[in-house]
Amino acid sequence: MRIKEPINVLLVEDNPGDAVIINEMFREIPQIQFNIFHAQRLLEGLDALGENDFHIVLLDLQLPDSQGIETFNHIHNQAPEIPIIILTGLEDEDFAIDIVGEGAQDYLVKGQVDSKLLARCINYSIERKHIEYQLRESEERYRLMVEKIHSGVFFVDSRNQLSYVNKQMARMLGFKVTEMLNKDISQFTNPEGESCFKKHLQKIKKGQEYRKKLAQTYELEFLNRNGTSIWVLVSTNPLFKPNGEYLGAISIMTDISSRKGIEKSLMDAMIEKDRDFFLIMGNMVEAMKPLIHNSNMKSQVMDEFDDKFT
Repeated sequence: MRIKEPINVLLVEDNPGDAVIINEMFREIPQIQFNIFHAQRLLEGLDALGENDFHIVLLDLQLPDSQGIETFNHIHNQAPEIPIIILTGLEDEDFAIDIVGEGAQDYLVKGQVDSKLLARCINYSIERKHIEYQLRESEERYRLMVEKIHSGVFFVDSRNQLSYVNKQMARMLGFKVTEMLNKDISQFTNPEGESCFKKHLQKIKKGQEYRKKLAQTYELEFLNRNGTSIWVLVSTNPLFKPNGEYLGAISIMTDISSRKGIEKSLMDAMIEKDRDFFLIMGNMVEAMKPLIHNSNMKSQVMDEFDDKFT
């Protein structure tokens, strides 16, 4: 995503000399027009945010009316959608890095910045913020889809603990979602079901051929709150880090208990029909991954973005 000219910049800096230097850098950036609003105090900057549309904020944390993390928090809370770049002195660089961990997009050390670095930092920050916004939007869409779906959806981490359960799965087993989270999957299956599930997970952990296969479908026996068996058809997709490390698996399941008493040929035909459904759902799981493992997905997107532009 590229911002069309001009780029509106809010510069919050109380040192007149530093402000002059930064303005000069903007003038040296070719082929891009910047509209710069200079505020010397936090309150002045907050007023400007309320009255203007900015694409980026350059923020000095040490101002006459606010210092440190509180300066960032005030700006970020008023305009969380606008990327913020921290302006810092060399002696405060470690602190600036901590602020980036709190939500700032980047930081620049005064005296070590030129126009090229400034332009690149602004461009990257706007791009990253846009990616974060897209992830939040897609996460909300898939959250609604997962919660409204009639099938159960769950995610087990690398230790086989449930880190996500949708309401339908909890309802199928007679539990509340909160009662299932962070519990081992074995607490909701009998020994045979646990063995089947773990055996399947061992398969998808092995080799690239398993990673590339979506919608690996199998039958699994769960136990509801009363200890009664519930047979389900499960489609499982593994989730890996870019370096190949296994993170866990996302599964979608549907109750087939009522079919266990019918003629086998009819049951097989009905399950085969479900398999077609899960082939579609298996591909949709790829889109659900930001919801299930949001922090890892953001990290991966950021890494891909950095690889592209560095």
